[in-house]
Amino acid sequence: MEAQGFQFNLLADVDNAVRKAYGAVELGGLLPGRVTYVIDKAGIIAGHCNSAIDMKLHAALALEILTGLQDS
Repeated sequence: MEAQGFQFNLLADVDNAVRKAYGAVELGGLLPGRVTYVIDKAGIIAGHCNSAIDMKLHAALALEILTGLQDS
């Protein structure tokens, strides 16, 4: 994370344990899709985005949530 300049932790859910715990659905029951949860310093979900098809929209939504956390 530090190598990329991020000031927050990232989690790669390689075994789908977090996906199952959060109840994230699969696309058509076949593909795991793409869901991003932004969790604040208090451990509260500040927002999430679920846009598996449009990666640019997904990134924009995630950035909007992160920017909102910085502003508050």
